[in-house]
Amino acid sequence: MTPSQRHGKCSQLSAAAFLALGLIASLSFTPKADAQTASGLISTWGKACKMRVVEQFDVPMSDAVVNIGATEKQSIDDGTTSTADIKKRGMSYNWEIRGKKISGYCNVNGKGTITEFKQGI
Repeated sequence: MTPSQRHGKCSQLSAAAFLALGLIASLSFTPKADAQTASGLISTWGKACKMRVVEQFDVPMSDAVVNIGATEKQSIDDGTTSTADIKKRGMSYNWEIRGKKISGYCNVNGKGTITEFKQGI
């Protein structure tokens, strides 16, 4: 291999490495676009409630089911509850453990902190 061929190979490898590094960096440092939207907050806070169920009852993630209440879902769907409203008053979730007769609710404040976690509704 001649020096110019080696240089061409190195340039190709460098370009490929740079491209891969740029892709990894963009994936790693991209902020969560929906973290402050209604759906982003609902998802993030719902995961916190789900983790509480998993930890408290020692069940797999797949057995913990968490959903927002029907009334809250309806008010979000019809637009009467905004992202600002959710940030102000938080959310309430219903939870259950699949295959067991265990259920309850989980309330999260506008900062994403679980303020109430109860079994048995």
